[in-house]
Amino acid sequence: MANTTNDRSDRRWNTAAVIAVSASALFAFSAFDPVPAGEDPVRTVVVSDVQSDAVSDVPLPADAGGAVPRSLDVQAAASLGPVTTLSQEESLKFALLLLEDGARFLRNQDQYTVTFHKRERIGGDLRQQEDIDMKVRHLPVFSVHMKWKTVKVGQQVVYNVEASPDRMWVKFGGARALLPAVKIDPTGDMAMRETRHPVTQAGILAMAERIIAHRRDELEGRVPVVCIRTQDGVVDDRPCYCFEFRYQSRDTSPVYRISRIMIDTRYHIPLRAVNHTWSSDEQVSAESPAEETLIEEYMFSRFNFGVQLAAEEFAPKFNRSRN
Repeated sequence: MANTTNDRSDRRWNTAAVIAVSASALFAFSAFDPVPAGEDPVRTVVVSDVQSDAVSDVPLPADAGGAVPRSLDVQAAASLGPVTTLSQEESLKFALLLLEDGARFLRNQDQYTVTFHKRERIGGDLRQQEDIDMKVRHLPVFSVHMKWKTVKVGQQVVYNVEASPDRMWVKFGGARALLPAVKIDPTGDMAMRETRHPVTQAGILAMAERIIAHRRDELEGRVPVVCIRTQDGVVDDRPCYCFEFRYQSRDTSPVYRISRIMIDTRYHIPLRAVNHTWSSDEQVSAESPAEETLIEEYMFSRFNFGVQLAAEEFAPKFNRSRN
C-alpha cells in the first residue's frame, strides 16, 4: 500500500514538473516577437534573454501597398495598445532583433519605391524639410533615383554602382534648374554640403544597417546607453514599435544625445528616426529635446515593394552633362 501511495505521489510530481518545464519553454519561445517580417505582429511582447539567431528567416511578403503620407510632425505617440515593461537590456535586444529581421526582409527585395522625408542640420543650420521620391534597386547592383518634390523642386540624382561607382549624376532643381547636369563624387565636399549621408547610403536598408551597427555597439558595451521601449505609435498610418536611446556623455557618444526610432510592426523596418545632439546651453532639458538640438529627422512613407522598375530608371536622362 505504501508503494502504491509513493507511486501516485511520484506521478503527481512528474506531472507538475512537465507542466513547469512546458511553461518555461513557452515563455522562452515568446521572449522576442517570433513573427517574421511581413506577418501580423503580436501586440503585447514579453522579453527574456534570447540570442539574435532565434529570429526566423524572412519570407517574401505580399505587396505592401501605399498609404497616405503624413508630415514629420505626425502625432507619433498615438496609443495602439498595451506595452509590456521591459528592462533596458531587453529593450535593446528587442530593438536589435526587429531591425535585423527587417534588414533580412529588405535584402530579399530586388527593388522598391518610397517617399523619403528628411530634415538635417548641416554646418550648424537646420535645413527645411525635403520630400523626395525615391526608386531603389538592390539587384543586380545597388542603384537609386531621387527626385525632389519640395525645396529643390525638380532636382534629380541618379547613382548606379555598375555605371559609375565613384560618381553620381545631378540635375539641379529650384533656382538652379537651368544649370547643366553634373557628375560629382557622392562623398566629396560638394555633395556632402547638402546632406549628412551620401547617396551611396540611400534607402531604407542603408538606414536600418546604420541603426543596427549602433545597437550592436551598445549591446556589446562599447557605447553606454539607456534604452527604453516607449508607447507604440504610428508613422504614415502604419503601427510602429517605438524606442528611445539616451547617451551618457559626449565622450562616449560625440554626436548623438537622444535617438528615437520607430519600427514598422509588420515588416520590422525603420520608418522614422529623430536624433538630437548635445547642447552648450545647460538650460536645454535632456528630458525634453529642443528643436535647437535636432540634428537629423528621417521618415519613409508610401513604400511599395511590389513595383517593377526598368533599368532605364537608373540611367541619367539629362540632355547635357559635364565631368
